[in-house]
Amino acid sequence: MKRRLLAALLDYCVMLGWLAVLAAVFVPLSLAGVRLWGGRADLVAFAASVLPVWLYLTVTESRAGATWGKRRAGLHVVGPGGRRAGAARIAVRNAVKLAPWQLAHLGVVPLLTNGGADTLVSPALAWLPLSATYALVGLTVVVTLVRRDRAALHDLVTGTRVVPSRPRVRHDDPQLAPTT
Repeated sequence: MKRRLLAALLDYCVMLGWLAVLAAVFVPLSLAGVRLWGGRADLVAFAASVLPVWLYLTVTESRAGATWGKRRAGLHVVGPGGRRAGAARIAVRNAVKLAPWQLAHLGVVPLLTNGGADTLVSPALAWLPLSATYALVGLTVVVTLVRRDRAALHDLVTGTRVVPSRPRVRHDDPQLAPTT
């Protein structure tokens, strides 16, 4: 569990770096009165934050079996039977993982814009996606803590698991050279 938390913390640092870049670009534009989204702040929140993070998670886990954080923590994602998880399975896994974040956007953006933006959810109904956010996060935490294998909700939905990586053997290591 400690390694999974370390991996998540390292990956959150990557995500926070991306969000810092977004803030450096969008905050000055917003303060200058520039509205790039034509009033669709909820779509911009998705396209600028959730989608790139989903792509980062999905591409790295599909290609290398692990994100940067998981690799540093000595972990990787596997599919059923311990085999490599396919790209589609990883894509769904990360969509389920990020669903609370996107639901939070759907609830918060209409509240922040005071109904002044054309959003998918009205300010009066913002409590629905916000409630779903907390329900999903709570369910994920409970499932992870209750299960013996510590599988999270997104792993249960997709049949994936996060497991320790096998150590890589370097063939050019002089300590591994055969002795005569």
